[in-house]
Amino acid sequence: MGDGTPGSCTAAALQAAASGGGTIVFACGPAPITIPIASTIEVTKETVLDGGGLVTLSGGGGARILRLDSSYDRTTPRLTVQRLTFLDGASPRTGDDTADGGAAIYRNGGSLTVVDCTFQGNSAPAPGQDIAGGAIYGFGGGETVIVGSTFTGNSASNGGAVGSLNGDLTAVDATFTGNAAAGTGGNPGQGGCGGAIYQDGTHERTTLCGVTINGNKAGGLGGGVFRVSNDATGAFTLNASTVDSNQVTPAGAGNAGGLYLQGLALEIANSTVSRNQAYYNGGLWITGGAARVVNTTIAGNTATGSNGGGLWLSGTPSGFLLNCTIANNRSTGSATVAGAIFGSGLLLANTLVAGNTAPYSIGCDQVHASSGGNLQWPGGAPCTASPLLADPLLGALGASGGPTETLVPGPASPARGLGRSCPPFDQRGQPRAGRCTVGAVEVP
Repeated sequence: MGDGTPGSCTAAALQAAASGGGTIVFACGPAPITIPIASTIEVTKETVLDGGGLVTLSGGGGARILRLDSSYDRTTPRLTVQRLTFLDGASPRTGDDTADGGAAIYRNGGSLTVVDCTFQGNSAPAPGQDIAGGAIYGFGGGETVIVGSTFTGNSASNGGAVGSLNGDLTAVDATFTGNAAAGTGGNPGQGGCGGAIYQDGTHERTTLCGVTINGNKAGGLGGGVFRVSNDATGAFTLNASTVDSNQVTPAGAGNAGGLYLQGLALEIANSTVSRNQAYYNGGLWITGGAARVVNTTIAGNTATGSNGGGLWLSGTPSGFLLNCTIANNRSTGSATVAGAIFGSGLLLANTLVAGNTAPYSIGCDQVHASSGGNLQWPGGAPCTASPLLADPLLGALGASGGPTETLVPGPASPARGLGRSCPPFDQRGQPRAGRCTVGAVEVP
């Protein structure tokens, strides 16, 4: 598209190229260029749009930028966008919530792949129960795949950066910072679910690997991520990722500062959930389903008015916490309990629970099943029957190798050699000993 000059690269030229589909590259000259988009670019055919790292598409705060128009039950065509910046897109309020999201890209059926793109300052309306995706909204169809991309300062009623309904969602090596789910009251309600990511539906799969979800805000549920399966057949995988310093903003309401996960088969591994905040539960909320949480650090989260500084377990989920570190979480309300874990349903194995605080019941409000190797400090309000009561001598949360922050036990820690049948590697990817260190980090 274009003849090598900036003036040849216009929205009209882009629409003409997109109407034909195929692979579209920009010939706009050697300098970066911003192309104003006053009317949404419509795509209906298999298309690759490659900006070469030089092209910004700007909605100017008044227009949605791209729309892939297929149909709800079709997985094709696929739109691929790569090496582009999407700036200041704005989707309309039409009265149909599911059509109002996706200010940068709206996918109506079909499939979407996003590679090495930047999304900044895109906004969909708020409030609204089902409006989602300040930058991207995937509605039905096939999948949304995001690789190596950055989302900053985007907003919508739900899913400040990305929303998905009844379609699979994959994000790899992506960063979500400072996005906002600006609705309130949850769903049902007027939104506010998932400061960075919102996904609803049934059997769909969510896969997040190597992602950073930091400093996002929500008005209702899930300061970082909101994912619900309505028939308990959905799947959610989080690996080698960080969910840090996200917040549910109401002073007297709101659940799950980090992640709100409901009715899912959960696989969480080698990840850190830290410094998140909400009235009910600071870090990780799990409702029903089955959860396998391995080599994961849950630390420094705060429930400002109720229980479960670290974890809140609702609906008795099945599964386990294996070689996890749950430390320095807080429930700060005047009559609250369970600085570490509130609720029941998960077995603990080789798990370290330390330094959590609450006015009552500083550890857990329930005694969880155990297969041994658990350490707790200080004593009182035990999380399992007969844990080793000893100070694990944890260092501060910080970089200690690997892709995520961790808390490393000191060289004289009683956590060393306490565990049995640990995973072969720790959260950082370091090999574990046969008689391994309990918690997420191995100490030789």
